[in-house]
Amino acid sequence: MTSLLLTALGGALTAVLVSLFAACTRQGQRAWARARSYPRRWRVSREAQAAGPGQEDQAWLTNPIGGDTFDGEIKVEGRVLDLPEDHEVWIVHRVPNSTEMWPKEKLAPDVAGWFEVITLEGGRARSMAVVVLLTPKRVSQEFEDWFQRGRQTGHFPSLQLPASARVLASALVRCKAIQ
Repeated sequence: MTSLLLTALGGALTAVLVSLFAACTRQGQRAWARARSYPRRWRVSREAQAAGPGQEDQAWLTNPIGGDTFDGEIKVEGRVLDLPEDHEVWIVHRVPNSTEMWPKEKLAPDVAGWFEVITLEGGRARSMAVVVLLTPKRVSQEFEDWFQRGRQTGHFPSLQLPASARVLASALVRCKAIQ
């Protein structure tokens, strides 16, 4: 009986120590947050996998999902389906409740529509939306020109969300450093 009690106590102590370690390290905090968000991630991933052809202009973000936190790098994953031929899809960072945004990456999904890119965020925003944006090719060219000017000047000013663009999916994320 005593042996059983000591084993149970040892297991509980181990769980507490592992929890403390996880809570006190950045990687532990990330792992814990990811574990807590697993049901939402699983649901979104299932929806994206179950979608079939004929469901025009659809997109899902499987990472990040709303409430995630970020440092300077954000891994963006998801799926887009049945896009019009005269349009392209971009990942943009957008100020919440605003039309102010910054293009980040033009997407090149695989044949099944899945994509994975890394975006960088150098701003000081407390929170922002990571957005899958459908744009006409003309707007896409304007984004490319904006990147070219930014590389030449080192200055990447915000842009206004074009009226002809359409948000397909979005996730509101928070900055870890400024929480």
